[in-house]
Amino acid sequence: MPLVALVGYTNAGKSSLLNQLCAKVEGGEEVYADDQLFATLDPTLRRLRLPGGREVMVADTVGFIQKLPTKLVSAFRATLEVCEDADVVLHVVDSSSPIGRQQAWSVQQILREVGAEHTPQILALNKADAVLAATAKLPAPTEWVSLHDTVSPTYAVAISATQGKNLPKLLSAVEKALLSLSVRVSCVLPYANGELLAEMHKVGTIVEEEYVDTGCRVVAYVPRPLASRLGKLLGDGEGRSRVEIGAGSKAPESVGDSSPAD
Repeated sequence: MPLVALVGYTNAGKSSLLNQLCAKVEGGEEVYADDQLFATLDPTLRRLRLPGGREVMVADTVGFIQKLPTKLVSAFRATLEVCEDADVVLHVVDSSSPIGRQQAWSVQQILREVGAEHTPQILALNKADAVLAATAKLPAPTEWVSLHDTVSPTYAVAISATQGKNLPKLLSAVEKALLSLSVRVSCVLPYANGELLAEMHKVGTIVEEEYVDTGCRVVAYVPRPLASRLGKLLGDGEGRSRVEIGAGSKAPESVGDSSPAD
């Protein structure tokens, strides 16, 4: 299952966002959110279903701070190991803070240091409602995506975690980022392989699905390992695969969304 690492500066609203995205779906306890340093002590995992039906795991990490006391550096960096394994980094920033850009740069700098600079990154410009109230306009994504020399977000979306504004657009950005890491497959799955179809729904994004005489014809974007398994399973017995595997989804050239919150 794809892993999304939720990162951000202390009190940027990571835990509030995770509660909005996942708590109601799971019906479980909310993630602790408070205006305190290190309010989130350990990475918290939550399951999340994206608009296209794909499920992902979201890991909420310890909030970043600048000028961390030396004795805490090792422990802090250990909590960020999840970023190295993540498929997508969801970076939450307080867009209403006067030092928000500096904080965003600090997060991106640490992401580079832990080896996650090439991982697709979604920038969530949180507290956009406060910016709108103060300036009569939403934060402009184009002003936030080029803060760092080597770490650049793929998308930036203005949101309000506490009000639940623009979250569908944020999830759509996460889904597009994951699609860019997937490969397109087209095949007919025999009805006896229903478990594979269920897995495609769970970890991939279904584009077309049609039930025919010999099974279920599916066109989908799936992780590369699953595409390889499908090719091996559905071979014709002579080393030829009956699965068409195409290139990954091309990431859109445009960055961000500054339209009014829903």
